[in-house]
Amino acid sequence: MRTDDPGVLLRFSTVLCLIVCAAAFFVSLEAASAHEGGSVVVHVTDGGFEPRSVEIYAGDAVVFENVGDEAHWPASDDHPTHELYPGFDPKKPIQPGTEWSFTFDKPGKWKYHDHMNPYLTGEVVVRSDQAGPGDFFSSIKAFFVNAYETTLSALVGDRENSASAGGHSHSKKLSEEEYKKIKDEYTALVMDKNPRVALERLRDEIETNDALLRSCHPAVHDIGHAAYEKYGDVGEAMKYRDEVCNSGYLHGIIESRFSQSDDVLADMKTMCDEYRPGGYVSWQCYHGLGHGAMFYTANDLPRSLEMCETFDSSFGRSSCANGVFMENFSADQKLHLSKFLKESDPFYPCMEQEERYKNDCYLYAPTYFLSLHPEDYAGALQWCNGAEAGFESACAYGVGMQTLKENLDDPKMAESVCMGGEPEQTAPCVEGMASLYVSHHGSLEPAREMCARLETPNRRACYASVEAYTPLFRS
Repeated sequence: MRTDDPGVLLRFSTVLCLIVCAAAFFVSLEAASAHEGGSVVVHVTDGGFEPRSVEIYAGDAVVFENVGDEAHWPASDDHPTHELYPGFDPKKPIQPGTEWSFTFDKPGKWKYHDHMNPYLTGEVVVRSDQAGPGDFFSSIKAFFVNAYETTLSALVGDRENSASAGGHSHSKKLSEEEYKKIKDEYTALVMDKNPRVALERLRDEIETNDALLRSCHPAVHDIGHAAYEKYGDVGEAMKYRDEVCNSGYLHGIIESRFSQSDDVLADMKTMCDEYRPGGYVSWQCYHGLGHGAMFYTANDLPRSLEMCETFDSSFGRSSCANGVFMENFSADQKLHLSKFLKESDPFYPCMEQEERYKNDCYLYAPTYFLSLHPEDYAGALQWCNGAEAGFESACAYGVGMQTLKENLDDPKMAESVCMGGEPEQTAPCVEGMASLYVSHHGSLEPAREMCARLETPNRRACYASVEAYTPLFRS
């Protein structure tokens, strides 16, 4: 909940302020053990930070002692950029049995997380030497921010669309500064009006702004984050859902919900219940939960798949797993590391997966290949010939999806890529194009219209792919 309205703070009487401040101060003193002069200790365990909240004065240090069995990485929000308090970041994990100390010189309420397990969170309240109760509450107001705002989305937008930097001059990519400006504008629309206004504006602007079009999925992720921050309720935020740009709005809501959940598994069990089983929005919801599971587990693919397996229906399990693999192969290896990617083998870890997961794995592997080899679509199709026997067509399907995703304004160009591969690759590649177009628009008709513009030999595969989605859109 946001506290931008000063009137909220003024409702507290001076006496209540003193009581709350004193209580918080003494609780933190009791919970945090003394280390040396001007420092407190936070124990970093495999289950979280103990205590989760401490209060100190500016110039004091907090010592993070890793008493767990695994490495941990306490760092400032936001995950994964740590830029709310950039110095508050050890830049590497703290190994078991070791410690790391940081001196806080900025008054405020500084939230942090375990970079390796971002659902583990804590906070450090830093008071100025002469701060009174009013100053204390003002600092809380000034620095109270959402634990997860995915500044990563801007970087992911650059990453996912890095191919736009070359070959096609008509479609440049947004710089980080340009993306941040756009993100701030859409977030303001959500807060001042509602998410639908922001989504409708984005839908209009991508018609003429090619660079924004190529970053539209992370943009709607950010709108979803802002919507959840505003309403604090998944159901309320989903009232404004819009399937534009691969339903990134829905994914953003789910990621934000997970970042604040005390029982993620329980939330996963019920979050999609209100949608028609087997319907498109239901599919996107479960798919989004796959993305959310990867956020929750810090890109631990096997653990995320185990979470997907908790759903009762095969529809929920398979849709969730699809989101897990999409998230894995889209992971930013500088800011949001996945252990389940290898530059030396872009197919990894597909061969190691159970048979029921392999199709989705090979489907999204081209996303990673093209991040390593921007715009080398012909090379991607040739690389697909080396896929595990029986999954070469799934890989070609993925190339069609990713090629059109990176060139949404030029389906004919994507079609030419499909036709440039081996004869047996053309049909699945075109089917992938159609699948991406359905997901992007959240509708069958735009994809059918695209199919009609393709070369006659390719229309049959295109229409067949569109019609395969028909059951999802039955009312």
